[in-house]
Amino acid sequence: MKKSILIALCLNFLSTSFAAVNFEELQEVKSAVIKAFENLKTDDSEFLTINEPIPGLADDYWWSIDMVHASYVRVPNEVENTLTHKLYLMGGFVRLDGMTPDGLAVTACHEMGHGIGGDPKKNPSMGMPGNTTEGQADYFATKICLPEVMKYLPVSRELTLDPYVIQLCTLQKKYDQNLCLRMMTALESDMAFFDYLGTPVAFDDFATEEALEINKDPSFYPSAQCRLDTMIHGILDLERPKCWYPRGVENGALRSKL
Repeated sequence: MKKSILIALCLNFLSTSFAAVNFEELQEVKSAVIKAFENLKTDDSEFLTINEPIPGLADDYWWSIDMVHASYVRVPNEVENTLTHKLYLMGGFVRLDGMTPDGLAVTACHEMGHGIGGDPKKNPSMGMPGNTTEGQADYFATKICLPEVMKYLPVSRELTLDPYVIQLCTLQKKYDQNLCLRMMTALESDMAFFDYLGTPVAFDDFATEEALEINKDPSFYPSAQCRLDTMIHGILDLERPKCWYPRGVENGALRSKL
């Protein structure tokens, strides 16, 4: 595996550039994600909540939880014929070392993707319709949701100007170079999370596995590197990678040419 050498193309970064997300920044992320959802949803009967307060508990209950976790819950209301997508970003995850507001937005977009990310979907579980698969939720997060969220989320961290990532962004034509670099930098929070889980990944590596069929098991996750590959493909406007999507393109498309 090639190892990229990080070279700062600007003067010294602030030591707090990648400090964990604080409570005020979490509120900014929530607001931006909800605005993006309103633009992305296709049905006016659908709604989104993030860290919805629990009656009788403090409003900052979810922020106070140290669990490193994020989740999605689908709540239909058959009487009112509505559907609420509930996202939960727990405090331990928000405050994880290496987390940034942009990185948190990627996760919120992933969780939103379980509700509105489309096919392929997981098999039904416990009598509930299947949510969008993990791989598709990753793809939706960066291809569809993240650029929409960034319209509303102020820049709060400096970009990590890795020459390798700059080359990748140069190869894509969909976004302004700075927006592409911002989205790529956001993925460093996912990389920090995977490192926390003991499954390190890298921009200049890519998964080697090739899926013969889409795994729709409700508990299935693609490998960590495959997930990063998928999010990179979304930013670069490429098809989903073969590591989880059989009809996709080669794993590490474009990166294999650098």
